[in-house]
Amino acid sequence: MKQLLFALLSALCLLRIPSVVKVAEARASWVASMFGLTALYVLGTVTPLASIDSYLGGVNVTNLLQAIFALLAIFFFNDSVRRLAHVPVRWTYYAPLLSIPIMIVSFALIEDKAPTSADFIDYRMDQLATTVYSGTYMFALLFTVLRIIYMLRHKARGLYATFSAGLLVVAAAVSCHIAYVLLFHFTPWHSFAEAIGAWFDRLFYAGLSVTAAGWLILFLSKQLPKLRLWMIDALWLTALRIRVNADQTRVSPAWDLFNETLENGVYKSLIVLHNYQRGNKCPFPESVQGRISQIEAKLDARV
Repeated sequence: MKQLLFALLSALCLLRIPSVVKVAEARASWVASMFGLTALYVLGTVTPLASIDSYLGGVNVTNLLQAIFALLAIFFFNDSVRRLAHVPVRWTYYAPLLSIPIMIVSFALIEDKAPTSADFIDYRMDQLATTVYSGTYMFALLFTVLRIIYMLRHKARGLYATFSAGLLVVAAAVSCHIAYVLLFHFTPWHSFAEAIGAWFDRLFYAGLSVTAAGWLILFLSKQLPKLRLWMIDALWLTALRIRVNADQTRVSPAWDLFNETLENGVYKSLIVLHNYQRGNKCPFPESVQGRISQIEAKLDARV
């Protein structure tokens, strides 16, 4: 499940790069996916956990980094949803970030942090510092996830319902871990606590995978019609600009393709090519001019 989530977030990061450059509102969700990828990486999803942690002293610093990056991923996803739902910023928006210094201090107070282990928390749950560290992280996650679900309450239809469903599963997973932390440290019911805590990994990554899949499908559903309509034309015009050296620099056509929306990129390429023709008084071959006329007609039909 972790590998699936890593693959989904990788696809999101790559596909959203153009929109990040063009649209300020898309940057928060892209940053969220980058932090999510980083959190999964330091969890040992790609490179073995022991190899990563050995560079950091072999005392499970990767666990702290994973917690911070995961919290930041949810935080920036929360910001993306806030912009989508047009919710004003309040002081509670920044509240989850206050947990990070608490996590760092409590992690530093945990005794015998070595050796590297994926079950770092479980083996040290008898320490109060571990309880504070893990509990603070989980309460911050739960607060942020519930806030996102609340902001999406009026949009809980279609793919947005997928967001909410996935996040509800994440909230259930986090609640299981909180119950595990509190029961294990403050009661003698260790076996019962461990049984509840075992559900965390099962639910957490499944819920995030559902949310990430919905996120990816929503993005593609908005972009695919534009890609089908303009991508071939945009690529063809860009290649033509490069082939005839219509720009002062060969970087400009590629930059316009990347930095403009596809429709705007097509329009700009047509202007550049017309200026090139007028300046050099050299008409294009009939087949090329016919293709340009077809693209212009399609562009005029969209106005």
